[in-house]
Amino acid sequence: MATPNPGPSAHKLTVRQCLRVVLAALAFISFGIGGALLSWLVLPIASCDWDRVRRQRRCQRLVQATFVLFHDYMRITGLVAFDPRRAPQPLPDGPFVLITNHPTLIDVTALIAAYGELCVVAKSSLFLNPLLGVLLRLCGHIESSKADFGAPSGVVAQAVERLRRGQRVLMFPEGSRSPAVGMRRFHAGAFTTAVEAAAPILPGIIRAHPPGLKKGQPWYDIPTRPIEWSLTLLAPIETSQATNTRELMSLARARIEEALELDDRLVGEGAAE
Repeated sequence: MATPNPGPSAHKLTVRQCLRVVLAALAFISFGIGGALLSWLVLPIASCDWDRVRRQRRCQRLVQATFVLFHDYMRITGLVAFDPRRAPQPLPDGPFVLITNHPTLIDVTALIAAYGELCVVAKSSLFLNPLLGVLLRLCGHIESSKADFGAPSGVVAQAVERLRRGQRVLMFPEGSRSPAVGMRRFHAGAFTTAVEAAAPILPGIIRAHPPGLKKGQPWYDIPTRPIEWSLTLLAPIETSQATNTRELMSLARARIEEALELDDRLVGEGAAE
């Protein structure tokens, strides 16, 4: 029996997908090279300032500019449809704890590209990375370690210190990338931080259609069309709206879940039309 001929269209699809994998590989390579240059050349020079907050903010702005170029590349090559220069909503004034779901590998780079001056809680392995560790420290990001989370010098204490200095903190309450459906259990760190610093929680939802760069998904498993990445900011939640940390966490989770469900319905209705 003769083997069916896949035809020219199938061949074109295969070639196109191979090209997308190559473009994605180049994105990761350029990210690593850019991170190394920032860590070992640009940021050490830019951080020559006695004022720690001013020094960190200068480094954050330089990283923001680099991440904008990174997302320009992914948008131009058709990998991710997101333009950080057109931030969907302005951030409120003053310090706050920004929390969102975490569906993709590029959530942090997209948020920093759009909003710049954020202190991010990142896992310890990234601080040990020779390409990124120096960058994270010079920008004032916070190392997350389960061993010292509640210690005097732990994550919450450092995040509270940033907020009291007038900086903004980004935390993913799930502690890892979100599953394919819904969200993981929330951890209390972001909400304990907000209560101790008397700073509001700013919830948001991130959407990425079609799904890509998810937890456990190989980097080369690229969708056949651009990932449409978007962020929607919700109304801030003052800590006075809850009687304790657990209630604040439940309130924030309910807000995010409600917004995600509404977004799912709108996407479904759009697809039906």
